[in-house]
Amino acid sequence: MDSRQRYKAFISYSHHDRKAAEWLHRALENYRAPPGLRTALGEASASALRPIFRDRDELSAAADLSEAIRDALDHSDALIILCSPHAAASRWVDKEVAHFLSQSGADKVISVIAPDAPEGVALLELAPPALRAALPEGVEPLAVDLRPDADGQRLAKLKIAARLLGVSLDRLVQRDARRRLRLMTAFSAVALAITVGMGAMTVVTLKSRQIAREQRDETEALVAYMLGDLREQLEPVGRLDLLDGVSAKVLAYYAKAQSDRLDDNALAQRAKAQTLLGTIREQRGDLAGAQDAFAQAAATTHALVQRSPNDGDRVFDEAQNVFWLAYMEWRRGELARAERGFQRYAALAQRLVEIDPNRADWRIEVAYAKNNLGTLLFEQGRADEALAQFRAAFVIFEAERIKAPGDKKRLTDTANSRGWLADSLIVLGKPREALAERKAAVGLLEQGAAAFPTDQRLAARSVTAQLGLARLQFSLGRLDEARSRSLIAVNRLRELAALDPTNTRWQDYQLGGEIDRVDFATWSDDLAEARSRHKAATASLARLRKGDQSGTWTVDREGRLTRQAIVLALREGDADLARSLAKSLAERLQSSISEPDTAFDRSDLLGYAQWVAKEPEATIKTLTPRRKSLTPASRDVLARAYLTVGRREEAAMIVRSLKQEGYEHPEFVAFWRESPAGGIGKMGASK
Repeated sequence: MDSRQRYKAFISYSHHDRKAAEWLHRALENYRAPPGLRTALGEASASALRPIFRDRDELSAAADLSEAIRDALDHSDALIILCSPHAAASRWVDKEVAHFLSQSGADKVISVIAPDAPEGVALLELAPPALRAALPEGVEPLAVDLRPDADGQRLAKLKIAARLLGVSLDRLVQRDARRRLRLMTAFSAVALAITVGMGAMTVVTLKSRQIAREQRDETEALVAYMLGDLREQLEPVGRLDLLDGVSAKVLAYYAKAQSDRLDDNALAQRAKAQTLLGTIREQRGDLAGAQDAFAQAAATTHALVQRSPNDGDRVFDEAQNVFWLAYMEWRRGELARAERGFQRYAALAQRLVEIDPNRADWRIEVAYAKNNLGTLLFEQGRADEALAQFRAAFVIFEAERIKAPGDKKRLTDTANSRGWLADSLIVLGKPREALAERKAAVGLLEQGAAAFPTDQRLAARSVTAQLGLARLQFSLGRLDEARSRSLIAVNRLRELAALDPTNTRWQDYQLGGEIDRVDFATWSDDLAEARSRHKAATASLARLRKGDQSGTWTVDREGRLTRQAIVLALREGDADLARSLAKSLAERLQSSISEPDTAFDRSDLLGYAQWVAKEPEATIKTLTPRRKSLTPASRDVLARAYLTVGRREEAAMIVRSLKQEGYEHPEFVAFWRESPAGGIGKMGASK
């Protein structure tokens, strides 16, 4: 049995950082876990964080690590690296880290940024080479930060203690706060009992205020951690309930204080918690609740900007809430109000660049604004204008991605921009160009999902991009490839949805994939499977909509399922059923103009319903005003309507154009091959 001394941790540092190392060593060895925690963990393991090994010198006269140092490293449960420019350049720190990593994993390393490290310098620039080499490419470990305006000494000590004790920081902070409160209460009681005279009472009062200020500062630091580092750790997991708990705790803390007693920093933190709560509610489908949270946050951030119009951080926070409020208007179909909101967001984004043009995160806000405006233009049928906005946004996104190739956000921004470019190109009759953009977007997201395998939100984005690519491949006649890609994506979405049953967005993505598979089965001539899948998708939609008090009916889900029912009836030879379903659908679309779908989406579906209902003139009236921004599928329907009313040349021009563009959706191919009018399919066959 090895009877040699074991250490709770080994502190590795450069002699330039001696003072910080001495403080850290003293603080940890003097730390004593709260009694309740000691009971839970066992007195022996939690009574104290000692001994901690701290090398007194860098041993610059030696050629290698001494036997004593190696032995201490081998018998230490963890390695604490005091990171700084000096530590990064120290060969002795590097040797100590390398030796420890050769015996233990990187998960046993705790990185602590020295208080004198330059502001704005990332951890990897301050870490010794051995640590950087041990990390996967593009991964930066979490660090305790002793620099001014970061964790501060007390929170830093608690973070390290939590790691060494193997407990959550939140648990440790809460217990530590209760212990401090008990100590303060006991101190106050004793002080009051023994204090005689006004002078002594004044001393006690001042001391209590000092303690209260210290506790407030520590609480504010914890709030900053919860809304910063902790949120960044929880978001990729995709668990909305955990994020909800973060925002709830922060808001509960601020609810105890009146707004007029909070300083600007506290008000800004409270607004961030409200914004976080709004995003969670939006993902859960609670649009009214999300709107309320964003409105409360926006009221606060607007007041803060009025007080400090040149404070970029305040302007940035205001821009985020303006965006979310505009986005909620867009979700409800209020496009005019959404456009005004996005225009205001664009102005705030430009203001950020004026304040500091060197901030990449502020430059990219301009790209977000262009993307948002492009989305509105696209949904209003102004695809050419939308394409110009999306191209301008892409230029910014791509430039920033190239500057920071390992940045996950830059990668996903660029992929999203390519997705919108593809959507615009499809509408403008350029499916082959759209296919190239879709493939590029999928490639970027696959790259990101591989680099960040624990980020479930990124995984969801990657598989939904795969679904979009599968639909486009299907429209270009690549049925087998599309079906295979879609099946893999849907199975992955099922796994993600199981991780968090409250995430309605993931469930909706999965439903979209299930609806796609109805089309694949229909045009593979397996009508029995298509019927079965259609029934299953309808049931999935009903479960997803259960409890939705707004009674939401959407073109892309309910409307698309109805169109599929019409197609199935036609494929099965039941023209009367198809016509009945089409008439009912047309009536619904024409009588429910207030529902949250755009006229752009509705006209595509309405034109198809009118054609099946034997109303070709109505189809032409519905689709012709948007002739320059129709999807290939709707241009196909318009050509059928032209053919039906005898306008054969106009129909032939559309068919010829679609074939030249590579459009080969099975429904398009089947109709023009089997058309009883005859001849038009051959007219469209030349390229």
